[in-house]
Amino acid sequence: MDATPRARELLDYWEVLKRRRGVIYLCVASVVLATLIGSFLVTPLYRSTVTAQIERQNPDILSVRDVGAVDYSFAAYGDFFQTQYKILASDAVARKTVERLGLVSHPLFAIGDSAPSLYGRLRALLPGTIAKVPTDPVDLAATLVLAGLEISPVRNSHLVQVSWVSPDPMLSAQIANAVVDAYIAFSLEAGYTTSDQASEFLVDQVAGLKREIAELETKLQGYGESKRIVSADDEGNITMKALSDIAAKRTQARTVLAAKEATYNAVTATPASALPEVQRSELISRLKQEYATYEAEYSEKSKLFKDEWPGMQQLRSKMEQARTRLDVEIEEIGANVRRAAEGEYRQAVLEVRGLSQLLDDQQGAAQTLKRDAVEFKSLQSDVQKRRETLNALMTRQNEITLTTRLKDLDATSSNIRVVDRARPATAPFRPNKKLNLALGLIVGLGLGVAAALFLDSIDNTIASPAEIGRLVGLPVLAVVPHHGGAAGRAGRRHEPALAETVDLVAHRDRNAPTSEAYRELRTAILLSNPGHPPRQIMVTSALPEDGKSSTAMNLAVVLAQAGRKVLLVDADLRRPRLHKVFGVDGARGLSVYLSGLETDPLALTQRTAIEGLDVLVSGPVPPDPSELLDSQTFAAMGPLFLAGGYDHIVYDTPPALAVADPVIVSSVVEATILVAREGRTPRESLQRAVSKFTQAGTRPIGVVLNDLAASRHGYGTYGYYGRSENRAALG
Repeated sequence: MDATPRARELLDYWEVLKRRRGVIYLCVASVVLATLIGSFLVTPLYRSTVTAQIERQNPDILSVRDVGAVDYSFAAYGDFFQTQYKILASDAVARKTVERLGLVSHPLFAIGDSAPSLYGRLRALLPGTIAKVPTDPVDLAATLVLAGLEISPVRNSHLVQVSWVSPDPMLSAQIANAVVDAYIAFSLEAGYTTSDQASEFLVDQVAGLKREIAELETKLQGYGESKRIVSADDEGNITMKALSDIAAKRTQARTVLAAKEATYNAVTATPASALPEVQRSELISRLKQEYATYEAEYSEKSKLFKDEWPGMQQLRSKMEQARTRLDVEIEEIGANVRRAAEGEYRQAVLEVRGLSQLLDDQQGAAQTLKRDAVEFKSLQSDVQKRRETLNALMTRQNEITLTTRLKDLDATSSNIRVVDRARPATAPFRPNKKLNLALGLIVGLGLGVAAALFLDSIDNTIASPAEIGRLVGLPVLAVVPHHGGAAGRAGRRHEPALAETVDLVAHRDRNAPTSEAYRELRTAILLSNPGHPPRQIMVTSALPEDGKSSTAMNLAVVLAQAGRKVLLVDADLRRPRLHKVFGVDGARGLSVYLSGLETDPLALTQRTAIEGLDVLVSGPVPPDPSELLDSQTFAAMGPLFLAGGYDHIVYDTPPALAVADPVIVSSVVEATILVAREGRTPRESLQRAVSKFTQAGTRPIGVVLNDLAASRHGYGTYGYYGRSENRAALG
C-alpha cells in the first residue's frame, strides 16, 4: 500500500537531512562548544533536597479511624495541601529551623561589611518588599532560610520536595533536613481517640452475628440434604455437567448424520461406474484390461478378416462376454456400496433420536434442580454476608484493643513521613552542565536542520525518487544505487578499470545491489504494457554523464539473462563507446547501413561474450547524424531485426537536451526511458527533456534514477561534446 501524502513528505525531509548531515554536524559541534565554555564560567550553586510524604489524616496503623471528620471534597483536597505548603514556608517553621541549628551564631549568616559572600547572594534573592535587613538576628537568619528555600510538590502524589540552595553543599543539606524536622514538630498535635462504649458495642455485635450464622448454616445443610443438592454452581453440578455432555454428543451425532446422509444421497445419485470403490477395484481394472485386450485384438484382425470368419465371430463372442461380466461386476459393487451407505445413514438416524430423547429427560432434571437451587443460593448468600460482617467487626475489635497501647506515641500519630533525607550534593545544581549540553545539542540540531533545509531549498538537482513524480508526472521505473565505480567518480584523473565501472555490472556481479536494480527495471518495462511488452526500447537522458549508456547496457544484459535474444544498438552517432566496452570492431556499424554502404543490417551485428546479447555498434562518425536517423531506412531497420529473431532491441542515444537525435529515435520505438542522476540532473533539465518528448508525441514511459547515494557528490555541468574519456563511462 502506498504511503500517505503526509508520510511521503516526512520521508522526503528525512532524505534531505541525510544528504546534508555534514552541515548538521557542524552546527551541533559549534553550539555545544559555546555552551560548554559558558557553563564553566558560572559560579556553582548546590541544592540539597529532602522528600516528605504528607497525608490528609494521621496514619491508621491498624485501620483505626480518627474521631475527627475529614472533608474529602476536591476543593478541600487542594486547600489542605496548599495550607501545608504555606506552613512549610512560614516564619514559624523558619525560626524553629534557626533555633535547631543555631544559625544565629553561624559565620555565614553574619551581618556587616565583612560578611561572607553567602549573605550578599541570599539577600539578592529577597523580594523588593523585604529587601530591608531585619534588626533581630533570628529574624535575619529566618529570612535568609526562607530566601534559599524551594518547595516543589510532586504531581499526582502526596509527596513534596523541600530544597535549599547555597554555594555550600553541607549547609544546604543541614538546613533542608532541619526545615522538614521543624515542620513535623510544628504539626504533631493529634492522636488517636478510642471509646470504651465502642468496644462494648463491638463485643455485643460479634456475639449476635455468631448465633445468626450458626442458625443459617444449620438451615442450609438441612435444605441441601432434603433436595439432594451437592453444589448449586453450574461448573460443579453433576446434573448440569451431564446435560452439557449429552448436548455435545447430540450435536456431534447430528454432524455425523448430516455427513452420512450426504454420502448416502451422493452414492444413490451417482452411477455405479463412477463410484470410487468401482474405480479402485482390482477386479474391475482386470476386467477392463481383458475387455480392452479383446477389443484391440478384434480391431487388429478386422483389418485382415471379414466379420463372417469363424475366428472373428469367436473373438467377438469373447469380447461381448467380457463386456457383460464387466457391467455385472460394476453393478454388484455399486449395489454393495449403496447398501453400506444406507446402513450407516439409518444407524446415524437412530443414534440422533436416542440422544435427543435422553437430552429431553436430562433437561427436565436440570430445570427441577435450578428451581431448588434458588433457595439454596439465597441461604448461602445470607451466610456469606453475615460472615463478612463478622470478620470486619472482629478485625475492628482487635485493632481498637491494640491501638490503646499506641495512642501516646507521637511518632506514630504524625501524618508526615520523611521519605528521603537530604544529603550534601556531590555536583553543582547550577550550572547543570549535562542539561546545558543537552540544550546545546537540541539547539545545535535545530539550527543544523534549518540550515540543511535551507541549503536543500536552493539546490535545484534531483535528490530523491519522490521528486520525479511531482516534477514530470512519470513513474520511477527503477532506482539504481551508487556502485562505487565510474558512476559517481567522474572527477578523477585516471579512468577506472572496467571491472570497477558500472557498465556491465549486471553481467560481472549478479548479486550486487546495482544488478538487482537493473532487474527491477527489466520487470517494470516488461509489465508496462501487459500482454504486449515493448520490444524496441530507447534509453536517453537530459544531460551528459547521467548514466544513460550504462543503463542501456545493463538493461540489455538483464533482458538477455531472462532468456531473450537482445540486440543493443549504439544510436549515439556523435560519441559512440559501446564498441570499447564490449571489445568489438567499431569500423562497421549503424552509420554504414544508414549511409547505404550495406544493405543487410543483420550482417553488421556482432556477438558479445554475453549469451543472447548481440551489439550493433555506431560505426564511423557521420557528418550529420540527425539526417541519417531521420530516414525511412532507420525507421524500417527495427522490424528487420525483430523479424530476424531478436526479441528486444535496446537503443543507446545521445542526451535529449544536447541534440535532436533522441526525439527522432523515439518516434520509431515502442518505449522511451529517461535517465536522471541523483545530485546532478537539474529539475528544470528533466522537465525540459520530458516536455521535448511530449511535444513530439512520444512521451517517455518512465524515469530511471541513477547513482543514488547517501550524500550528494556535487559534480559540475559538462558539455556533452569534447568531454574527457575518463567521463565516458557514465554515458
